[in-house]
Amino acid sequence: MDAAKVLIVDNDHDISDLVRALLTDEGYEVACLYEHVADEVVAAVGRLEPDCVILDGESGRGGDYGVSWKVAARMQDRERQIPVIMFTAHAPASDEATAGQSERAVAAHFSAVIRKPFDVDELVDAVAKATGGSQRFDASVAADGARTRALVERLKEIGAADVRSSSRREWVTFRSGDDSLFQLYWWNTGGCYLVGAYLGDGRRMENIGLFYDVEGAVACAEGAVKARTAAP
Repeated sequence: MDAAKVLIVDNDHDISDLVRALLTDEGYEVACLYEHVADEVVAAVGRLEPDCVILDGESGRGGDYGVSWKVAARMQDRERQIPVIMFTAHAPASDEATAGQSERAVAAHFSAVIRKPFDVDELVDAVAKATGGSQRFDASVAADGARTRALVERLKEIGAADVRSSSRREWVTFRSGDDSLFQLYWWNTGGCYLVGAYLGDGRRMENIGLFYDVEGAVACAEGAVKARTAAP
């Protein structure tokens, strides 16, 4: 089996590099992200599909673990959930997460809470437990084909016509009732789905939505199809 993937999100480059060195020596495939912007974290997860995220807070931006609470919750809302390890020097946040009773702690559902400065064995054990319970992402051609077929069926269910797919993962074109042409596709480098429309004479494509989950992309497509079908 391929090595489990770990994504480290921490704006402290030195700590990130230290943890990466530690985990690569343990046999993990490790990537680092030094920004805490929520959408950038979600996009990185979409690109990499890690088996665990080690998530720091926003040092120097007000404390209280910043937006990382919400980022962790978004990892639990994904179809393929990803375990998140809280990694912070913020004592109140780590105490709250450990107690697991507040609304945001329940939503984040951290697989472990590691305080900085951290104990090496504690971190390694937490990562082993998180990745061991994670469902591995299937990046095979067959799995990509299944994802594309599922998207095609969902678009047909919302009323899209003439749905056609590419051999690539989740690249689909379809039409609305007035014969307007749309495209919905997975942009792997950006870690997101894009929805575009070829309106007017069809020579120019207009981007009408960017989404980090397929549900949002399909909802956008449904709205566009209904709007064009109902247009006089």
